[in-house]
Amino acid sequence: MSDKDKSVERSAANVWALKIIGVLAIVVLLVIAFFVGRATAPGANNPAASPSEPATTSGTAAGDGQKAVADFVAQTGLVPGQDFASSVTNEGGLEAMKILRDGADEPGRTLGKPDAPVTLTVLSDFSCPMCTSWGNDTLPKLQKYVDDGTLKIQWHNMVIFADQYRSDVAAQASIAAMKQGKLWDFVRAAYGTSPEGEHPTYDENKVIQIAQSVGITDLGRFKSDMNAPETQATVSEETDSGHSVGVNGTPFFVLGDSTISGAYPIEYFEHSIEYQKFLATK
Repeated sequence: MSDKDKSVERSAANVWALKIIGVLAIVVLLVIAFFVGRATAPGANNPAASPSEPATTSGTAAGDGQKAVADFVAQTGLVPGQDFASSVTNEGGLEAMKILRDGADEPGRTLGKPDAPVTLTVLSDFSCPMCTSWGNDTLPKLQKYVDDGTLKIQWHNMVIFADQYRSDVAAQASIAAMKQGKLWDFVRAAYGTSPEGEHPTYDENKVIQIAQSVGITDLGRFKSDMNAPETQATVSEETDSGHSVGVNGTPFFVLGDSTISGAYPIEYFEHSIEYQKFLATK
């Protein structure tokens, strides 16, 4: 064999060797990525952070829940998770939801009849653009469920943008408005004056203007309540409560035994409410 032929043969062998090494390297990377993904999957070590993940419940309860979902799907043709919020099944998630729901269970925070079969707990920030979108687009369309006695809505301040846009000022103002029976009027007006897609900034003058616009006449009391240490503590406790169960963004909703994270279209909320109403009759 000539030197030239030997050189060609060695080059070909080197090419194949490099190809084999490359394939092996890709396989190793894929294996590593698989195990890293399992270790770092959202909620893998914190069930309260992702309460919609299935987990262990009693066999009877799980069976009943699956049958209820199947019955609802058979009647409506809707797809769980795609068309409506699925039920939470893990114990940590259910307990987290109960903490949020119970924390907002007081008349001044509640819109609707106390005995409504479906409860929607709203965790929201006044400077959050998606919260503004939900407040202006979706909230008014849920009023029909409030009016017919199906739904009650609870308010829970979840302050995210205190440092940047002083949303804590608006949250404290909402508590002051609540003490004069005007919390939900204040919420609607605050979102109604917020530019779509922007982060509104709040100060005392702005929230007083909002208070006046919704008919709060005792502005002296409003300012005193808004700036009271106990009001600041209440807002901090609400926000800490949300963080403690894994909620780190707004808007976030607890709807019956399900959760919704984000400003989903109105149809998703409507279907989810109908599903929860269906469960309440079982």
